[in-house]
Amino acid sequence: MEVGYDGTGFHGWQRQPGLRTVQGELEIALAAVLGVEVRLTAAGRTDAGVHARGQVVSFRAVTRLPATALVPLLRRVLPADICPLRASACDSSFDARRSARSRRYAYHLLERADVLWERFAWHPRRAIDLDALQHAAAPIVGEHDFSAFRSSGHAPGTPVCTVLHAAWSRWERGLRFDVVADHFLYHMVRNLIGTMLALDTAGDPADGMRAVLASRSRAAAGPTAPAHGLSLEEVEYPA
Repeated sequence: MEVGYDGTGFHGWQRQPGLRTVQGELEIALAAVLGVEVRLTAAGRTDAGVHARGQVVSFRAVTRLPATALVPLLRRVLPADICPLRASACDSSFDARRSARSRRYAYHLLERADVLWERFAWHPRRAIDLDALQHAAAPIVGEHDFSAFRSSGHAPGTPVCTVLHAAWSRWERGLRFDVVADHFLYHMVRNLIGTMLALDTAGDPADGMRAVLASRSRAAAGPTAPAHGLSLEEVEYPA
């Protein structure tokens, strides 16, 4: 099932006792619709405040309902800040996280204050140099050790990621960063944003980014950008 949500009112994706989470709300709604409890697996465990347009979840359930009935039924019982988009039956070997080939995130920056958009985009409150940000982003494409951009609290696992695409562009209110990778480390995108902004006044932003990558030290990178500018846009699976 593909799901979108406004992450503002959630303590992240993952179910936590006593806290409002996206997983928790979805599992409660599915139990009401299906009459049985289910446990969801998500393609990306988004942090508190992070949004999603294309989160993908998988679960197993025995039911007489066709998959196509789930979306309209769930929309009746889910809160307004979660929107199921489509659902389908799949092979039993499919797993939303382990079967994913890549994930695409977007981060939005505002060039000026905007009371409506500041829920979904970050206003750094200073001038932003698009060309410098483009130069800073170029070195992260490819397979690298991203230890410098991994915050404490990351689950054990390899810090090596393959970034397939990383580019800045303009949108109607400012600048947008799109990044696609096989997987991401804890806070990796937000730490990349903070580092690129810190490097945009450097003489050579690309060289500065290469130095941060080579250091493999979180202390060498920039600050963590706020969560509300980040959105999980799309998850890609083998055909």
